[in-house]
Amino acid sequence: MAMVLYHCEKARSFRALWTLHELGITGYRLVTMPFPPRFLAKGYTKVNVLGTIPYFVDGETKMTESCGIPLYLVQKYGPTPLAVQPDESDYGAYL
Repeated sequence: MAMVLYHCEKARSFRALWTLHELGITGYRLVTMPFPPRFLAKGYTKVNVLGTIPYFVDGETKMTESCGIPLYLVQKYGPTPLAVQPDESDYGAYL
């Protein structure tokens, strides 16, 4: 399965969208829906039973946490200066 990001304008899913852009990842599918999708995007709860945004799919990996998705992308598709390392003073704030 290809990489897919389910997104709503002005939603926390922008974190994942920004990370995809900053990493230069292309070829993913962006699905933009009305907010809140659990009520306004018919059939969305069949894709994501929680009906929440973001919803990210990368092969067998499925994620809904808006801070976890960028961390996943940075670690999986890095190396990149976007990754804050444990020995850096602002590592706690990064997490």
